[in-house]
Amino acid sequence: MAVIRILWSEGLSKLHRQMQAYLNELLYYQVRCLPLPESWVPPVDIFEIPQALVVVVTCPGAERERFDIRLDGHFLYVKGYRSYPLRGRVYQLEGEYGPFERLIRLPFPVTSKGAEAVFEEGLLKIFLPKQGH
Repeated sequence: MAVIRILWSEGLSKLHRQMQAYLNELLYYQVRCLPLPESWVPPVDIFEIPQALVVVVTCPGAERERFDIRLDGHFLYVKGYRSYPLRGRVYQLEGEYGPFERLIRLPFPVTSKGAEAVFEEGLLKIFLPKQGH
């Protein structure tokens, strides 16, 4: 009969390191993703093209000069403002207005060198070149 030696301490230590890394990333993402209480969260689509990752933020009526876009490691932070289109008595308001922000976890590493943002027809398109391209 063969004796199998199991080194529980090594396995548990590796599992502990993996769980700690996962929890650190999760907490970093969750805490940084919490929007300000008075802000709204715009929908985001992410596409991969041959040379870049493209992040599309849907924010019709947003003010072009009030965008704040930052790349921080594996996260893209987008902040902006959408004003009310009219002033007066409101009878129905289904749209989101005021400050908005979104923290987006990127699926793979990108670089800010050569990054470009275009705002047209209510869509903010952010082109982030892939690392090594």
